[in-house]
Amino acid sequence: MRSSAGMKADTPEEYASQYRGLLQAVADGCGLTAEEKTLQASPGLSEMEVQNLWAVGMFGREWESEHHGHVSILHYGEWNRSAGPDFLYAEIKINDRLVRGDIEIDPNVQAWEQHGHGANPRFNHVVLHVVLTPPPPGWFTRNSMHMEVPVIYLSPEKIREALNIQEPAIDAICGRGGWGDRTELCACPLADMTPAQIESLLLAAAAHRIQCKRRRYRRKAAVLGEAQASYEAWAECLGYSANKEPMIMLARRAPLNRLRGLNAEAVLLGTAGFLKPVLPNRTEAEAREYHRHVWDAWWKIKDNFELAEQRKPTWQFTGIRPLNHPHRRVAALAVSAAQWHEIMPLLRATHSKQLVDSLCNLNHPFWERHSMLDSPALQRPCALVGRERVKDFLCNHVYVQDESREAWVAFTSLIRPAQPTRVSHLTKSLFGQRDDLRGILRHEYACQALLQIGTDFCRNGSCRNCQFPIQLKELCVPSS
Repeated sequence: MRSSAGMKADTPEEYASQYRGLLQAVADGCGLTAEEKTLQASPGLSEMEVQNLWAVGMFGREWESEHHGHVSILHYGEWNRSAGPDFLYAEIKINDRLVRGDIEIDPNVQAWEQHGHGANPRFNHVVLHVVLTPPPPGWFTRNSMHMEVPVIYLSPEKIREALNIQEPAIDAICGRGGWGDRTELCACPLADMTPAQIESLLLAAAAHRIQCKRRRYRRKAAVLGEAQASYEAWAECLGYSANKEPMIMLARRAPLNRLRGLNAEAVLLGTAGFLKPVLPNRTEAEAREYHRHVWDAWWKIKDNFELAEQRKPTWQFTGIRPLNHPHRRVAALAVSAAQWHEIMPLLRATHSKQLVDSLCNLNHPFWERHSMLDSPALQRPCALVGRERVKDFLCNHVYVQDESREAWVAFTSLIRPAQPTRVSHLTKSLFGQRDDLRGILRHEYACQALLQIGTDFCRNGSCRNCQFPIQLKELCVPSS
């Protein structure tokens, strides 16, 4: 980058500033209207993710409804575990009128009728209908008593605020200017960049990614507290890519402050929906004994934690290695939750070695020898948490929330043994077969940078009319 990525920056803040400059240059090159930027700025969230964010007030408190004026949230309600509205016993103000009741969240206003809420007396106490897409003109949400329910719309700006995303993603296909009808790979301008320039570009993208994650973590910690926010980050890490969302939801449904004095394994395995009154006949005696112990603790408290079928986390079981089975991952969360007060002080870059040792030494006599509640014993004991999982936690949480220089140095020193499939694909698209980049691309920061570049510029998987290589040609010049 002219006067930026072509030179080494001194701090991660300077690197991140360079990347934001590239983002802005690409946005300007696309010539997007304000409306187009707003449309592109809306991250796709599942309804369960929205409920997760609503439960801790991440969307703010003030809205304007179409028919009822100003809406203020005084209390977001209790996240419902059973059938019925999503949140119970909420308190809101409509203009100056205090209203108490329930809140329902839907992808759109039409879902209210599609799901039969309008004819269901359980929804007669709903005082606010929250939707993720704009209501059509003239729409009125009504309950079975033919009373109108106020509607508020979670705009892309509200969602971005909740996720703490500041810059809109840039659509790779702007359809304006650029290369005309020709298709050019990013590897064209990148082929003219030296390894030092590419290293600076990747460090800039990685620093920007860290800052985005840090803002989101700080926002969560301000609402949940540091302990709960870090506990959820660890749960997300244990979920791997397939079960991140269910693990976060589980940690939110069974928070640390509710686990005190209880059997954490029983609470978490039961809330996850994994415990059954009776295991299959084929189950071995050791597994039956462990299950009976956990079940005896669960049935006494299940009324306080059990989720209705439609509210249970949706677990991914197929394509999962046995040692990464959700049963085992939830058990690892339970073991670590019981020791979280000892783990918390280690969540700093200066304590990385102690943290790795602590998490890798988590042990459990049953789960070191089993992958599922009803599985046969493994041929040999296996660690409950592996070093690569802890390294992922360091990269995506510990070094993110730690703003010290030591954290940045430690982050940029991490080596990744293998690239994820998406990163490998991006590497080939961007750099082709450049052998001189192997040393750079084996670093964890390069992986994080490529994920960020892919998110910002490669969402449609096509290079036609992409502004990214154009701006690289203008902003990146070979070293003399």
